[in-house]
Amino acid sequence: MKSAFFAIIVAAISCLPLSAQTLKGVVMQNDSTPCSFATVYIPSLNRGTAANQEGEYELDDLPTGTLTVEYSCMGQQSLQKELTLTQGQVLVNNETLQEALLMLPPSIITPNGESPSHYVLRHVWDQADINRKRIQKWDAELKYSVGLNDFDLFLNVIPKKYVFAFKAAAAVVGMRKFITLIFDYPDLKAKVSLNRSYQMGKIKDTDCRVTECNRNLSDSEKETLYKNNRLLIEGNIFDDIYGSDCAWGRKGSLRDSLVLTGSYEMDGKVIDVLEYTRVTKYKSVKNDSVKIVKRTTSIHVVEDAWGILKIETKGTAVNSLRECRDLGGGIYMPISASNSLESKTIKSEEIPDRIKKAEETDKSKWSKDQKRAYSIISDELRKRHQQGRDIHMNVYMSYSIRYNGFEYK
Repeated sequence: MKSAFFAIIVAAISCLPLSAQTLKGVVMQNDSTPCSFATVYIPSLNRGTAANQEGEYELDDLPTGTLTVEYSCMGQQSLQKELTLTQGQVLVNNETLQEALLMLPPSIITPNGESPSHYVLRHVWDQADINRKRIQKWDAELKYSVGLNDFDLFLNVIPKKYVFAFKAAAAVVGMRKFITLIFDYPDLKAKVSLNRSYQMGKIKDTDCRVTECNRNLSDSEKETLYKNNRLLIEGNIFDDIYGSDCAWGRKGSLRDSLVLTGSYEMDGKVIDVLEYTRVTKYKSVKNDSVKIVKRTTSIHVVEDAWGILKIETKGTAVNSLRECRDLGGGIYMPISASNSLESKTIKSEEIPDRIKKAEETDKSKWSKDQKRAYSIISDELRKRHQQGRDIHMNVYMSYSIRYNGFEYK
C-alpha cells in the first residue's frame, strides 16, 4: 500500500473488529515468472481469491490464529502452508510453486469402457439439471479486479470514425458503458466488491462498491463497474460452470471431443488432465476465404470427487481459468476465475528490429488511416525502447467468491 495512506491505514486498523487481519504476497513459478491468476484458498474458511496477472494476491478480514493456506496454479504443484496471524497484522507471504510433472494416464477403466475422467464429466453433465433444482439459496461475497495494460497504444491508432462502430457493437452485447470507460481510461485498474444472494431463482446484488481504483471515477462510472453483469457472471453462478454454452463442450460431445493427455497427484488425489479443442470457422463476407479459430481447453478432473477441479481455456488471444469446489452433495460451484484478452509481449530489445522491418514495408498503397497509425505506433515504440519497457497489451478480469451460506435439498 502507498506510504501516503499509512497513517490512515493504521488508524483504520485500530477501529476494526478482532477479525481484521490481512494476508498478502506474490505467487511465483520456479523460473522467477509470476503465477498469473494463481488460486489462494483457505479450506477452513471456505474462502479464496485469485491472484492478478503479476501473481499478487490479498485476503483481508481474516481471523487470528493458525490457518492452512493452499497455493495452486495451472501446471504447477500445489502447496499448503500453515501461517499464523496475530491481531491487526498484515502478513506478507510470498511462495514459489514447482512445475507439476504429468504421469502416465491411470489404467483404471469404468464398466462402460470410458476413462474415469470422461465418466466423471458425463456424470457432472447428467446431474447438472438435477443439482440446479436442488439449490435452494446461497449468499456470497464477490470480489473482482479489472485491469488494462498498454491499451492506450491500441486506442490511439483507432480512427475516430470507427469509435462509433466499436461502441455500437458493444451496445449489442450490453457492454457499451464499459467500452466507453475503457476509451476514457485506457490504463484503468480497479477492484470491486459486492454481495450476491440467490433464492427462488432470483439474483439480488447489494453493497456494491469500488474498493480501489487508479482513476477518480464518477458515481455513474463506478456503477458501470459493479452493475454490469457481463463483466462478472450473468445471473446464477452455477451456470458459469454448467451452462449449455460453457467453453469445454457439451454433454453429447464429451467422449469424442476430449482427449486424456495425462495425470498427476495433488493432495493425495489423482487428477486427470483432458484437452478439448473447439474449432470455429468464419467465412469472409468479401470473398470465399474461411478463417479457422481453435480454442484449446484443459480440464483438470478429480476422479474420486465426481467433479471438476480446474478449467483452463486458451485461444488465439482470449484465456480463461476457473476453479471449482464441492459445496455439498456433489454440487460444484466456482470459487475463483480469471479472463484475459492479451497480445504477444514485445520485448524492449526487439523493438528496433521491428521498426526496421516496418520501415522497409511498401506503404504506397496504404490509406491515410493506416499511415497515421504507423506513425503513432513507430513513435510510441521508439519511446518505449528508450525507456527499456516491454509492450504487453491486455485486458484482464479476475474474481474470487466467498460463500457465506449455501442450502440445497
